[in-house]
Parts: sequence; structure tokens; C-alpha cells
Amino acid sequence: MKNDPYIMKARFPSICPETGKAIQKGNEIAYYPKARKAYHADSRAFDEVRALQFAVNNHMPDSNW
Repeated sequence: MKNDPYIMKARFPSICPETGKAIQKGNEIAYYPKARKAYHADSRAFDEVRALQFAVNNHMPDSNW
């Protein structure tokens, strides 16, 4: 969907709101468009987005929860 979080390369340097780690341009991040927040690859938010994308891509039954 339009506002669903997704994984992408960072376009700008920033700080992860969850871990406080620096995000450099080009790093892989989890982006939440509705909140306009980027999360570091070491964050729980990143892991959740990656797991959701894996479930959707592999047609797992609970992927649309």
C-alpha cells in the first residue's frame, strides 16, 4: 500500500529514532512514509519490515495482518 513501510537506500544522512545510530547516505534503511522516519538496519523496526516483506513475497498465509 501507499503508506506501508519499505526497505530502501537512504537518500540523506540522519539519525535512527529507535537506536540513535547514524544513518549515512546509501545505507539500507526501513522507511515509514506515513511517519516520515528512517530506521537503521540494526533496529527492530527494520527487522519487522524485512520479515513482513519476506512473508508477502513468499505468499505466507499471515502476511496481510
